[in-house]
Amino acid sequence: MALKDAPVAIRRAATVAQISNSFTRGLGILFTTLIIATLPTWVPGLLAYQTIPVALLVLAIGSVIVSRKGSRIREEIAERQFKKARSSTFTTAILGFIIGGVLPGILYLYLYTRIGDVMVKRTPDDPKTVYLLPRPSEGIFLGRYFGWTAAYLLVLYIGYTQLSPGLREVSDWLSPVLGVHFNTMIVALFLVFTNPLTYPPLLYLWSFAGFLGGLIAGGKIRRGFLVGMTVFLSTLGALGLAALAIYQTINLSALSNLPPPPPGFSIISATTGPVAGDIIPILIQGSTPTSQMVIQDIVLTMMRNAGLVFAVATISGRAASLFWQGDVFILKTLWRMIKTKTPTLPQNIPKKGILLLALAILLFVPSPHTTQSSAISQAPPSMPYQQNLAIGLDMLGAPGASLRMTNLDLSSRGLVLDNNYVGNNLSLFIINNNYTRFLGVSSSLGIPSFILGLFSQPALITLYTGDPATTRGESDNVAAQFSQALGVTFTKAFALPYGGSTITIYAPNPELTNNDALTRVLGLLPSSSFSTLIAPASLQNLQYFAALGLATISLPPLLNTTPTRAFDFLLNTQFPREFYKAGQHNLSLKTLLGFQTGIVGDTNSNASIVSISFQRGTVLYSPLGLTPPYNPLYDNLTSTYIYNATITPRADFAANFTYPFAPNITVQKSASPSSGLLGTNHDVVVVVQNLDNVTVTNLNVTDDQAPSAYQKTLQISPSGVQTAQFASFAPGQTQFLSYTATTESSGIYVLSSATADFVWQAPNGTQMRYTINTNVPLLSSSSGPWTQFTRTFTDLQPYSYLLLLPLLITPIVETLKLVSRHRKKRPEPWVNTPAEPQNVPPPVPALIRPDQSTDGTSSANP
Repeated sequence: MALKDAPVAIRRAATVAQISNSFTRGLGILFTTLIIATLPTWVPGLLAYQTIPVALLVLAIGSVIVSRKGSRIREEIAERQFKKARSSTFTTAILGFIIGGVLPGILYLYLYTRIGDVMVKRTPDDPKTVYLLPRPSEGIFLGRYFGWTAAYLLVLYIGYTQLSPGLREVSDWLSPVLGVHFNTMIVALFLVFTNPLTYPPLLYLWSFAGFLGGLIAGGKIRRGFLVGMTVFLSTLGALGLAALAIYQTINLSALSNLPPPPPGFSIISATTGPVAGDIIPILIQGSTPTSQMVIQDIVLTMMRNAGLVFAVATISGRAASLFWQGDVFILKTLWRMIKTKTPTLPQNIPKKGILLLALAILLFVPSPHTTQSSAISQAPPSMPYQQNLAIGLDMLGAPGASLRMTNLDLSSRGLVLDNNYVGNNLSLFIINNNYTRFLGVSSSLGIPSFILGLFSQPALITLYTGDPATTRGESDNVAAQFSQALGVTFTKAFALPYGGSTITIYAPNPELTNNDALTRVLGLLPSSSFSTLIAPASLQNLQYFAALGLATISLPPLLNTTPTRAFDFLLNTQFPREFYKAGQHNLSLKTLLGFQTGIVGDTNSNASIVSISFQRGTVLYSPLGLTPPYNPLYDNLTSTYIYNATITPRADFAANFTYPFAPNITVQKSASPSSGLLGTNHDVVVVVQNLDNVTVTNLNVTDDQAPSAYQKTLQISPSGVQTAQFASFAPGQTQFLSYTATTESSGIYVLSSATADFVWQAPNGTQMRYTINTNVPLLSSSSGPWTQFTRTFTDLQPYSYLLLLPLLITPIVETLKLVSRHRKKRPEPWVNTPAEPQNVPPPVPALIRPDQSTDGTSSANP
């Protein structure tokens, strides 16, 4: 008979046995998950025989042993083998107390008493009935197959479309060099080796994917576990296949000649995001990146992250099976109620189904989180310092501004030159807003230009000379000072050796924009300095670079100051072309910078100088300071117009001058369309236009098309350097260079800049040669998950057929099981036969007369 028809005592004992076994299994999963979550510290602790790691291992193994030992107790109770069940329960309880974490021992001890209660109440005339355990549902046909397919495609789709910003930037930069499989590898790396406990979006993704797959699979809990495991292993297989494809086609020469990263690339975002955010701190703390301990920590950290992802996927699959069972149980009960027309529906909802639903739903309740922001306040006046606002003009007529302030005292805001700066060569908070002219900035700050070009987000850079074990703490203390001064929380992104020193990069919170960071930096400067002439909102669409901290920023020779070890500030801004050809021009600082107040020198500063530097040969028509104090004055040697704002305040500082700037000849390189899917043909056009009213000669246009690192993934027709020469280029004339570029990988292609040089004869007869470089066009190529997967599958045959195993084997196995179940004959129902009567005396034989036979008839007496 079914277990539900058994006596109450037997049913309760079987329920307690089921709860005890399920609880013990849950403890085993919990202890195993704790080991995985603490794997980087658990393994060294286990090797050192520490108490907690050893206890976790014993509890994890003990829970498995106890759950296996107690797995058949419920069945033994149903089969009425009470003595055997009680003996197994007693043994399991002892194991539960010793190696199972006490709680299983308590549960099985209680089960021991329940079985004893059943044995006490048993009577000799009890029927010898064997009760059958309820058979779990097998779920829908091919449920595991459909669940795996849906969950796997969901994981890949979300991984491709919602890749973390840092990894997306790395993929966009290197995929055009390494091929389309690099994007697949980055996505799979993100999905498998990101810590879901520190990156909630991935936790939600794997939880939902495992739950979806388990819900579609349905049936026993083991089915949900298998679906979650299969999805995880399939993603890991995609990672291996992509890595294999890259290894087979990689060219080391391409890696040595990498193109520049696309505009907007931020090394901060790449190093503080998923995966790298777990590895780089290990490299920073280690003595050398190749030491055994560093490699061990990295391997254990990656195993921990992959194990947590596996745990999330499989546990959510188990929860989905619980949800499915509870849902099916309730639906069946409701259907029976509807068929029997039971009026009191809410009172008859089964407790078992509600419990299963509640357990599954509680696993997906998110935890709240709060954020906070800090205010900005203006700094009080500083000690005597120097400030110089310099404006320069290039040969093409494009202004550039540079504000430099040295010898700043920022102790009132927490920036103090204490013992933490003893071995410090550089401590700078930098802001790079697409600035490209790093040649002068690099030499002034002492930082290589290629490093500055990797930052598109605010960052703090420290450079220390000495033992890294000592300077590491000093660098962190300096970062704490900047954090207090700016009201921004810094996180150590990475550190790297450079010329016997160590460069450490700290990242602020990702929500900090360049505009907000510049506002905070300007708030640290003296309130009456030239910083009031700068409006961050007016610079956000321009190219600029700002830096504040300990550096040796040089000032113009006219200030006659010796560099001191103090905090300095630098702001370089590049403006578009404004002046063309010869003739009288006017340059106004108020118009250029957009400030509303006048130019007033700070009385607390040693010098407040404003200067405008011209090209050699410029004729200045502005009134000069011919009488003391000679303000403003013009330095013929440097072609610089100088104004000391401390002596005489002015509403504006303007210059009337003449110089033969380049005519309005424009050279533009563009691609149409600028973005598209993989394999799109992009028409690249170089347009040269004469928008002026003068003729130029000897025009040469050269276009190198694209960096050589793209030669395997970017097909250009016609290929090779494109050139064009024109002896004369008249007003209104337009010339073109064009070719087609076809992308064969996803990512962002940074094409080469085109160059044009020409000669123009000024009105005074002087011939001048000018060179113009175009902007750098970008080709954005994208590919969906299906394209990525099919390319990897096609390029890696026959290895890729391994991914078809779960795709093909699962339907075959499910079909065979279904056929075998239908071929089986229905078993005969159980027959309840009454037990033989006991202690009944045998029947007394009747006395038979000699003349009577046994059948009662008379016989003749001879």
